[in-house]
Amino acid sequence: MNDKMKYYLLKIITVSLTCFACIQAVSYANETQWQSWTEQTIEQAKQQNRLILIDLTAQWCQFCKKMEQTTYKDKAIIEELQKHYIAIKADEAEFPELARRFPKVGRPGTIILDSNGNELVTKSGYLKPQWMLWMLQGTHAEHKSKSSSK
Repeated sequence: MNDKMKYYLLKIITVSLTCFACIQAVSYANETQWQSWTEQTIEQAKQQNRLILIDLTAQWCQFCKKMEQTTYKDKAIIEELQKHYIAIKADEAEFPELARRFPKVGRPGTIILDSNGNELVTKSGYLKPQWMLWMLQGTHAEHKSKSSSK
């Protein structure tokens, strides 16, 4: 292989890898970015002054799976979560302390906390994308309003 062919082959590989990275970044931005329930996540919410959304799930829960396939795939939900929330997915078997902290919340359980971990909203059951969006927007607006009036 001569130098010119090597040069063009290298260019093709470089462009292909760049395109692949761009596609990965776009698909990553089009998904809900779930984090785990950890002290670091709570600290991140405090530092960024963001609300915390907890999706409390269970392996046996069919409506949890439906929300994952519909509500949390909705572009408007993803954008709202990325702007104003730290999104945490927590299975009750993996995080029994959350299940004990919110005993009256069914599955799927949607819980919104402020950045200090104070409970703002709890909802049990399946939430359609539009309902979830209204809840996220309304909770953020009310919290922002209360925070700015202090």
